[in-house]
Amino acid sequence: MGENRNNVILLMEDDEVLRRYLAKLLRADNFEVLEAGSVKEALERSQNEHLGLVVADLKMPDDTAIGFMKKLSQLHIEIPVVIITAFGEWETYLEALDLGVYDYLNKPIEYTEFREKIKSVLSKNAKKKKDL
Repeated sequence: MGENRNNVILLMEDDEVLRRYLAKLLRADNFEVLEAGSVKEALERSQNEHLGLVVADLKMPDDTAIGFMKKLSQLHIEIPVVIITAFGEWETYLEALDLGVYDYLNKPIEYTEFREKIKSVLSKNAKKKKDL
């Protein structure tokens, strides 16, 4: 692991049990996973790590995934973001699309679909970077 830093996934989820569970499943599938329990921590990791993808819970204690994406944009950091949420609000979905979210998944998460979505996003992102 670690050879292709474009495949590092950051899980931004305040529910520690869910975050650790998803991280464990992804690691078992040979993904390199970092974890963040807050938007602040995720922003720090986004600035200090070479990430291929952020999987972000929509509602965090210190902000939202939308706020996180806006801050990434202000910092000129381009990382694909997949939002996961138990709150499927149409306005939020549209705002996320405007900010360039790659996908928006509702909880409860079905792991096989989740894993395939992650593979797809990482593959598209790697191809995009290769074409640059």
